[in-house]
Amino acid sequence: MERSDMAESSIIKNSMESLVPMKCPVCGHEGMKSTVSTLELPMLGEAVQTMLMCPECGFKTSDVMIIEQSEPVRYTMKIESPSDINARVVRSTSGTIRIPELGISMEPGPASESFISNIEGVLMRVMEVLDGLDYDENDKKAVEERKKEIESSMNGRKHFTFIIEDPFGNSAILHKKAKKEALSEKEAESLKTGEMTLSLK
Repeated sequence: MERSDMAESSIIKNSMESLVPMKCPVCGHEGMKSTVSTLELPMLGEAVQTMLMCPECGFKTSDVMIIEQSEPVRYTMKIESPSDINARVVRSTSGTIRIPELGISMEPGPASESFISNIEGVLMRVMEVLDGLDYDENDKKAVEERKKEIESSMNGRKHFTFIIEDPFGNSAILHKKAKKEALSEKEAESLKTGEMTLSLK
């Protein structure tokens, strides 16, 4: 089950709410609820989470900024045991997540949202995308096979590599097994801005 680590009081230092005079991009309601929270993240230090939510239709968008880190960065972790999927993940709106063995690439885009979860939670998000796909009969078998692969990964039967890259340094994997390295300027510039993609081939 996905843990909503963003809501864990152990990492929230303080939070401030206010109403801002802006229209909801979905329903046009005037007035959005703004929440700014200061977080204490293990291994990363202080971060700020901002969230805007429409009280009328429930639309929300959020972002996370790690205060003590700003260089382009890549985190890589080999998932080799069932306990590894509990590793906490910080993904900002500028973070790209890749799982090569599963053909998964989650790229930032206009509708992307930041989150703090764990690797299991990220896989569950992918499963939700697959469940919501409008695919034809020809792709049905491929989608079902991909879901089985993800289930095997969540159960620890299939090993995989979890990668997160961020040109602004605001994303991370918070685990002692995670390898951190700086991205070159060329690598940072090559990061795409899109949505979640899944290769069914």
